[in-house]
Amino acid sequence: MEEIFTGIFRVLGRFLFEIVLSVAAEILFQLPGHWLCKPFTKPGREPDGFLVVALSILFWILVIAASYAGFRLLAGGADA
Repeated sequence: MEEIFTGIFRVLGRFLFEIVLSVAAEILFQLPGHWLCKPFTKPGREPDGFLVVALSILFWILVIAASYAGFRLLAGGADA
């Protein structure tokens, strides 16, 4: 009986982990690129593909770089 519950919880855990992981990847690697590409696409078409993912990665790199630069500026460590 214990093995049955263990198997059920293992399957449910993997299923929930897969959902959370796929939603997080969707948000991180497609949403910013979609928002950046949307104004430049033709009406009636949705941006999709490599450009969306590449722009999303570039967006997050710029967010991290700007955050680091802002931290250095506010912390007073910009003299190096």
